[in-house]
Amino acid sequence: MQQYEIRNVSLREAQSYAVAVLQQTYGCNVRKIRYVGGGLFGFVFAAEIDAPPYTVIMKACRTAGLCAREAGELALLGEDTLVKVPQVYFTFSATDEIPIDFIAMERLDGTNCFTDFRKLLLPKQDKARFADEVTTFLRHWHERTNDKFGPVGNAVYDDWFDYYRPFAADVLSSARRLSADGRLEEKVVRVMAQSWDAFDAIFCEKVETARLIHGDMNVMNILSDRRLRHLCVIDPLESKWADAEYELFQLRNLTGDRFGLYETYKKKYPVSKNVDRKTAFYALYHEVYAYILSGNKVNFILRPLVKRMEAELEKMD
Repeated sequence: MQQYEIRNVSLREAQSYAVAVLQQTYGCNVRKIRYVGGGLFGFVFAAEIDAPPYTVIMKACRTAGLCAREAGELALLGEDTLVKVPQVYFTFSATDEIPIDFIAMERLDGTNCFTDFRKLLLPKQDKARFADEVTTFLRHWHERTNDKFGPVGNAVYDDWFDYYRPFAADVLSSARRLSADGRLEEKVVRVMAQSWDAFDAIFCEKVETARLIHGDMNVMNILSDRRLRHLCVIDPLESKWADAEYELFQLRNLTGDRFGLYETYKKKYPVSKNVDRKTAFYALYHEVYAYILSGNKVNFILRPLVKRMEAELEKMD
């Protein structure tokens, strides 16, 4: 498993390229463009132009293929949804003159439910309503099924674990190499290895149905107004036809537990008897996988996941 190749394009260069792509695509003038967020893999800009659709979100992807993949995932999620997802206007593939990919999308109203900390101070009833709405639209996606498991666009596996077990083994092997190089704490790999040894006990129930998952359903990717209403969802990541519980650990990431998202889903919908152990495993391996791809280790997320997996393993003794 290899780290993504990230193109050496600066924020200023990406903004200039975004303007050029908009002018080239719409034959317009760009009245205003500003940076609104991003990370290791790219930058996001909000642009105002003098031609329809007038306002555009331009996401610059510093890794080849990510924009096209996200566009396909947004289109699939948007085919049958209870929540607003951004319409994709177009994608742009890197050229010699503009060496970065873009996805141009509809601009949605609202702020995300992580960095707008005022939302954590809202009354319990507002947060309970929010949790009910989030789990309702999420389950609606999970009710969309497929006859094969695997990534959207390449679902070829008859059984979930035919896909997931080799994937997890690769993550563990890569984690061991990172640890040997001094780039990942020994404790992380030790807990991963212990959970791997318990794989058959943790995942003793067959996953009967391949369900559609968003792939990154945490509070950072849910937009709302100040009272947690008028919800929108952005930024799918490696959407899959999968075990629906592979999605649920994301509901606990960041401030998800402060809104009760995970527990609300479990109360409303059927889950496996080992759901807490499964999601602990999924969460730990996913976070290490994200580190492998990006080279960016987020310890304030990773450390609690290690502790949660340890606690679940202790319950099995």
